[in-house]
Order: sequence, then structure tokens, then C-alpha cells
Amino acid sequence: MKSGDLVRFIHPSTTSIEWKLGLLIEYRKWEKIATVLYDGGLMRISARKVQKFGKRYLELKDVR
Repeated sequence: MKSGDLVRFIHPSTTSIEWKLGLLIEYRKWEKIATVLYDGGLMRISARKVQKFGKRYLELKDVR
């Protein structure tokens, strides 16, 4: 993951597994902590709860 990537993450203050989208600001590999911009604020989240968002997470709908 690099700064500027769109990431999905699990919000640390919720108990349900619901993915949120945010912008990766900083990722420190040695700390295993990602800093994510979400809803106008910065959040520091464990790297195991953050994934790079890509095409595989988009649902494609048939437009016929």
C-alpha cells in the first residue's frame, strides 16, 4: 500500500464487520499501522484491518 491509495477498512469502534472506504495517508510497515482519511478526520488503524481497494470489490451489473 502506498500513500494516496483508496483503501477499505473495518472501523475500529464498531463490532460488526462492515467495510468503509477511505484514503490512505501513511502506512508504516514496521509499526503495522495505517493512517486513513475518513469522514474528514484521520484514523490510525491496525494494518490487518486495512486492504487496498481494487476492481475485485466492485459489483458489476449487467446493463442489458
